[in-house]
Amino acid sequence: MKSFLHAVLHSYSLLFFSQHRGFALLLLLATFAQPWAGLAGLGAAALAVGTARLAGFNQELTDLGAYSFNALLVGLCLSALYQPGWGLLGLIGVGALLALLLSVALGGWLGGRGLPPLSLPFVAVLWLLLPVAARLPQLGLSERGIYWLNDVYALGGAPLVSAARWVGEWAWPPLLGTYLRALSSVLLQDSAAAGLLVALGLLWHSRIAFTLSGLAFGGAYGLALLTGTLPGESETYNLGANYIMTALAVGGVFVIPSAGSYALALGSVPLTAVLLAGLSTLLGRAGLSVFSLPFCLGALLVLYALLLRERPRPGLVLTPVQRYSPERNLYAYHTDRIRLQHQLYLPLTLPFLGEWRCSQGYDDANPTHQGDWGQALDFVITDADGRTYAGAGLTLTDYYAYNKPVLAPADGVVEEVVQHIENNPIGEVNLRQNWGNTVVLRHAPGLYTQLSHLRPHSVPLKPGDAVRRGDLVGYCGSSGRSPEPHLHFQVQATPFVGSRTLAYPLAYFLAKAASATPVGLPKRHLASPNGTWHSPNAILAPETAFDIAETLFEPGQTPLGGGKTPSDLAQTALDRPQTPFGITKTPPDFTKTSLGGSQTPFGGSQTPFGEDKTPLGGGKTPFERSKTPFDHALTLLGIIEPPLGFPSAHGARPATPQLRHFAVPAAGDAVSPPTPNRPLSQALRLSPGTVLQVQQTHSPIHPSTHSPIESWEVFTDAYNLRYLRCQRTGAVAYFESDDAVFYCIAYYGPETAWLYAFYLAAYRVPLIQPTPAETRDVLPLSVLRNPLLKAAQDLLAPFHRFVQPTFCLRPAPPEGRRQCLRSRATVRAFGREQLLQAAELQIHDGRLASLRLTRNGAECTLTFSPGGA
Repeated sequence: MKSFLHAVLHSYSLLFFSQHRGFALLLLLATFAQPWAGLAGLGAAALAVGTARLAGFNQELTDLGAYSFNALLVGLCLSALYQPGWGLLGLIGVGALLALLLSVALGGWLGGRGLPPLSLPFVAVLWLLLPVAARLPQLGLSERGIYWLNDVYALGGAPLVSAARWVGEWAWPPLLGTYLRALSSVLLQDSAAAGLLVALGLLWHSRIAFTLSGLAFGGAYGLALLTGTLPGESETYNLGANYIMTALAVGGVFVIPSAGSYALALGSVPLTAVLLAGLSTLLGRAGLSVFSLPFCLGALLVLYALLLRERPRPGLVLTPVQRYSPERNLYAYHTDRIRLQHQLYLPLTLPFLGEWRCSQGYDDANPTHQGDWGQALDFVITDADGRTYAGAGLTLTDYYAYNKPVLAPADGVVEEVVQHIENNPIGEVNLRQNWGNTVVLRHAPGLYTQLSHLRPHSVPLKPGDAVRRGDLVGYCGSSGRSPEPHLHFQVQATPFVGSRTLAYPLAYFLAKAASATPVGLPKRHLASPNGTWHSPNAILAPETAFDIAETLFEPGQTPLGGGKTPSDLAQTALDRPQTPFGITKTPPDFTKTSLGGSQTPFGGSQTPFGEDKTPLGGGKTPFERSKTPFDHALTLLGIIEPPLGFPSAHGARPATPQLRHFAVPAAGDAVSPPTPNRPLSQALRLSPGTVLQVQQTHSPIHPSTHSPIESWEVFTDAYNLRYLRCQRTGAVAYFESDDAVFYCIAYYGPETAWLYAFYLAAYRVPLIQPTPAETRDVLPLSVLRNPLLKAAQDLLAPFHRFVQPTFCLRPAPPEGRRQCLRSRATVRAFGREQLLQAAELQIHDGRLASLRLTRNGAECTLTFSPGGA
């Protein structure tokens, strides 16, 4: 029953693209400005929700109100046009059911094209029913616009009539009164008082949406002044249901709010005016009203045009994950674009064991990795003195990297194997067979890795063999253009040896300070430009073997010795059309739909990686139909070109290893695969079906002496995303984890819930050892608690963000089997820092033990136990 009532309420809030139940209650109240209309709308919405449930339609979309808000509009409109009676009741029932069927059908059809149905079902139903109603003698036209006080008297008697007359006769300023009546017209009302309720609810729900409504109203009014067509009494409906709603859709709901989206919202005003004038003339000849058709066509036209862009601009980004709030869409987009960018990539790990040093990185003035081949990495092994060899360094076996195993960086298929090329003597290079012995692996369509300079006849694989991450693919050698044993690693978009390189991050690795000692050959074995050998007593600059080898090439010659590889034919930056807005990632009692499976209430759905694709390439991979692995996924977030600069620290670095997560090693970094912290990994594994019993010892959040036990259970949604759900509060916390990091990605529910405290305490937790001394991350701006500060930031958010919420984790030294993770969530604004929460998460024997919280100056402790314990 509770979920049924929520679904009916969402029918109201979804009229303004919201899931705010407080806003929904105000809208419900506003519809009772005409009492019988309010009852008719409520009944139509309830009928649509109940029928959708009985018919077995998608329950998540039903609970969201996606299948019932058009029925609500039908009920409100028909009751405003006709006198109450059994005939009207039957007509509303038929109209509500037709609106339900059209919502499902149009939602599926338009959803497959990435577009929302909006209120098209409402318009279609009225076009079908109004000609029928005109032939029914049982239906009389309503006179409630004249005798509306009679309806009020029938409901509440003389006291209610007096109150209604006092409100109705309020002397509103003309412009304000017109604006409020325009807002009420979205609910098929014509009342400034009802519009005031709508305005207050809109402001409560979203400051951005409220300002967009004012911008659209001002633009439409200004356009009317310029054209000499000031809106009259009959035009308030078009001001609200067409001009304002179009601006909301394209300015803050389906497009990430920004200065560009505000300009787009303002630009939608003349578009709506043209559509309104043209459609009114054409449909008037058929005896049909336009209703909200200009809004529907205008919004769909703009959104579909944005969807088809070849090169999306950062200022106009289609909403990748619909959170039913312009502010939440904006804050989550900017936060996730930074901290969850790695979800765009198939994880690649270091192709070796132990610690190696990156001798050449991306575009860092290195001698051999330049131009189209600049996004590649070379690795060697060095000792404490920074040398790559032991002894005299005269033979291959003197070099630490020689004959070390080379591993597959990810699951894949062997595409090409070259292993017949002999090793070079130390200091010499093979320019004719530049890449030496090489293995090319295909991990996904458009995503390949190349491992070169391997030892001859060391590859135990052949083309077509399947490999898993960590499988042996060969041994490090010194073949090809390799004056000393080292491993060359690159990512590319085509399967050919020597293809152009792609900038691509490694999933996770430990990196520590660069050595001050030059890395390379012993000086006695360095070749000069003319091919002669330097004397052991010669004084040379601290060049590496690669520096010397580079001098053997003519200026402008490619690393391949001239000519072009087949990869020259491949385009590596051809963007796909941008993915639309309709992806939803909301709590299970809302919806988790995506643009290629079931449709969202506002359109088709598709996961951030394409049509029913997982980040790891299950089924079709994220890179299907893309010229490069980046295009399809990056355009989803409005990133035009593949980022060439992944996180990598240059300059001074701390001596202790630092965890790099989806970053690229810099030249000089000593890198190694992280060692799992097994107790911590086990405690935060949280596989689906895991149940935690949570109890408090004392809480300022729940000050009652009674300490209820909460049950948190782990579920997965339709896209295999895991989330914790509290049965008592309904709060939901989405999270992810890999071999190196556990991190929370979204929270839905009350901020007083204990699950919210856990969400802030475990926002980002490294799962490796030694645990980094400090881990920082950015929190979404939605964590703000100060209502005035939050309102100010909301108003300015599309243009400037002056509030900086941050998360900081500092683990305490382990004590036996216990580990303590100390975290702080803070908000910084105007040079001052406010503490949101301080927490200590205790891990004991590989399980969550307790969570000690400090919030608002008070403390509480939560204890965890396995479900059923």
